[in-house]
Amino acid sequence: MSSSGIVTSASTVSTTNASKKGKWPPLRTTFMASIVALGSSFSFGFQLLITNPAQGSFIKFLNASKHSNDPDDARIAHLENQWSVIVAIFFLGSMTGAFFIKTVAERFGRKKGIMLAIVTQITSSLLAITSYWIVNHYLFAFARFTMGMGIAVAMGIAAMFVTESSPAHCRGIASLLNGVCLQSSLTIGAVLAMPKLLGTEDLWWTLYLFQLTINTVVLCILPVVHESPSYLASQEVKHHDIFKSKVTESVKFYHEIPYEDAERIAETLISTHQISRSQETIFSVWRSPFNRRGTLLGMMVTVAMAMSGITVINAFAFEILMDVGMDQDTAAFANAFICVFSLAGIMVSTWIIDHFGRRPLIITTFGFLTIVNVAIISLMWAYSETQNQIVSYLLISSICMFNFLFAMGPGPISMFITGELVPQTCRSASSVWTNAVMAAVRFLTLTSYLPVKNLTSEPVAYAIFFIIPMIVAVVVLYFLLPETKGRNVEEIREEYERKALLQ
Repeated sequence: MSSSGIVTSASTVSTTNASKKGKWPPLRTTFMASIVALGSSFSFGFQLLITNPAQGSFIKFLNASKHSNDPDDARIAHLENQWSVIVAIFFLGSMTGAFFIKTVAERFGRKKGIMLAIVTQITSSLLAITSYWIVNHYLFAFARFTMGMGIAVAMGIAAMFVTESSPAHCRGIASLLNGVCLQSSLTIGAVLAMPKLLGTEDLWWTLYLFQLTINTVVLCILPVVHESPSYLASQEVKHHDIFKSKVTESVKFYHEIPYEDAERIAETLISTHQISRSQETIFSVWRSPFNRRGTLLGMMVTVAMAMSGITVINAFAFEILMDVGMDQDTAAFANAFICVFSLAGIMVSTWIIDHFGRRPLIITTFGFLTIVNVAIISLMWAYSETQNQIVSYLLISSICMFNFLFAMGPGPISMFITGELVPQTCRSASSVWTNAVMAAVRFLTLTSYLPVKNLTSEPVAYAIFFIIPMIVAVVVLYFLLPETKGRNVEEIREEYERKALLQ
């Protein structure tokens, strides 16, 4: 059977089952996607937020540690810049971890790879808790670095795992469960890390105990789910019947279809992946024009996502709210309220992602985010000039709208779009580059934003970092990003080759 015939056969089976079961993922696919999201994107969002409302307690811990390690230094210094570096170290770890995604995903598989990444997260949580009891900010910084590594590997593999295991007709919604967990964790982190709850000098270590508990539960549940059928189909065939049976059982588990239908899809996967079993490296992925294009587009989406303003809003929204006249408790509640809009945005996205498609959703939301960023800059400047409380409320409303739009489009789509743009043979290599670049951009933004703000002003710094990248992203994605909704990579490749022939 030809490659196109194989794709058509798989699409027919998938379409038939889609018509029977609708657009929502099967229960087992939903279960798997939810579990891996709890061990990856939930941890990511939680780590993004807990250092925000609890910043005062963490800085006091930093001061105590500095005095403990250098008793002659009794100064209570202004530590904003030093703290921003410790916050950013998480993304330095993420950037480092990104280069392990391919190795872990291919050597251990999707399921065991995520389990290994979660063990790294558990170890990091234990180190962070230990740093509290021995009052050592160096150990805390190291814990954030290793936490970033573990979460980067988990998120990179989780996106592949869900994409490869989900039926094509509901792949978008299944992938969005990562986004739902991430946005939920932002809200949970913002609430738990409030100075009135766990974000105190005495209790901030329990935030890491909370994450450790979640990760331990996920680690205990993961063994019951099956490995990705695409990953299984790409492995070396030793005993054909046993090999085919494993792939078929995995398809049956995730698609919830009769064994005969699962067997046909398994044969398709095996035929497709055995044609070219060799996996692309992080360097060879650049040789093929199609793979290079998909990887670059995935990188463009993740960079634009990181440079939309979300990096600063996640890390410093609490401080921004205090800068516009709020006291600590009010700013903490406002910060949690803002995060609720992220959750609302992702819930709306689950309803429209497989209806309107990825391309129009991400281009439209990036466009509106540009407009909202202009409004945020204008309101920051207006408050600095007038000190008017009404302006501060309008600023909060603008940040709420920003979070809603971000969670509806760029936030969740950036987590899985690369996997839909490239074939299975280079999915892990492309994931390395998209995750590494995203982490690098976030790290550089966090380490440079506060110094730039202190040299200029909040509105000037925000404008420098987050307006031009949005405009560039909208233009580039409008002309180059293909629609991936309900399509396999071969269909996208055929469209690309047709356009290349016409040029």
